[in-house]
Order: sequence, then structure tokens, then C-alpha cells
Amino acid sequence: MVFVADVIPPELRRIVEFLNSQMDPAEVLAVEIKQFVGQGLKTLVPRVIGQTRKKGGAGAAEKQWDEVNFFEDLRQQRGEKEAEAARGILAWAKKSVLRIWWGKGNTYGSFYPMLDFRGEPHWVVSVWTYGRVEIPFQWMRSRKPFEDEAKRLDLRDRLNKIPGVELPADAITRRPTIPLAVLTDDVALKAFLGVLDWYIAAVKAA
Repeated sequence: MVFVADVIPPELRRIVEFLNSQMDPAEVLAVEIKQFVGQGLKTLVPRVIGQTRKKGGAGAAEKQWDEVNFFEDLRQQRGEKEAEAARGILAWAKKSVLRIWWGKGNTYGSFYPMLDFRGEPHWVVSVWTYGRVEIPFQWMRSRKPFEDEAKRLDLRDRLNKIPGVELPADAITRRPTIPLAVLTDDVALKAFLGVLDWYIAAVKAA
């Protein structure tokens, strides 16, 4: 599978890396083709994203992220405050006895707190080293009680009460992100984790 565009945004890059970590032997690539024009000449410069390894054969292995290298990279890219916000989410996940799945990828690191309940995994959020927290509404659609659109709208409304969070109505069919910078405020982080507590309680109640 190949995505081709003049600009490959960070969101698409992480999707490519995630799909590559999940799909074997298939391979997913993104090709960014930039155009440069000047002095009567036009040049197209391609760049391939996601070609990190040869599946089923020799090649460079994808980087496996863990707590140590994730926070080192996040601190270097986004600073200490955003790293502390991410640590707050990880500490909450551990306290809530969630399973932590660490992502793979040579560009961006990620971790996913997951609720395993009655034989089904529930993707709560994911945190990325480029400074965003993803809300996986798209994956919630296949799990009770959030297969109900009204329930996902309720979750979105609760998140939107946090200062700095503005998720549109159509976000409940996608995987929108919230900047970690928003959660560097202690009050905002506490409110965010409170919403996640509500989400987990709703899943268990269903």
C-alpha cells in the first residue's frame, strides 16, 4: 500500500508506521513528492517514508520503544513540561492497572494504555513523542458502550470542557489528537485523567 502526496503530515507518518508494525508480510509506504520551481526549471524531489525494514527478510529492524527511550526522545523533542505531562498519563495508567503497549517505529515513539476487560482490549488513548495524545474514537466504535454515537459525543463533550481542547463533532468517527502542551497545566491534566476514569467506568458498567 502506498500513499502519495506533496506533503506527508505527522499523522499519516505514524499511521504508516503503525500499519507496518501490524501487517506482515504486507508493507505500507508514504511517498512525499515536493516540487521546486526556479529560473525556468521545475524539479520533483521524492522521499519515501516507512521503508524501515524488509519484511520476512534481512534489513534494519524497527525501533522498539520503551519507557526509557520514549521519555528521552520526548524530552529532547518537546521539552521537560510535556514529558512530565506524558509521565502523568503513564502513572495514571499504571495506577489504573492498564496494560501498557509500547509502539514500534523509527521516527516517532508511542505508548498505548489499554483496558483488557472480559476478553476484549479497549484502546484508551495513545501518547506520541511528537507531542500529541490521540483519542481513538474510531476504534471505540466496535466496543460497548461506545458503539453508540451518543456515548462518543458525550466523551467528546467532556474532553471539550478542558481548556484548550476543541474536538469537532466529526471527531467521534476518527482518531483526533490533543496537544500535550495543553496538559502541562495541572488542572487540565487532572480534568483529562478524570475523563479517562469516566471512560473506563462506562466500559465496565456496560
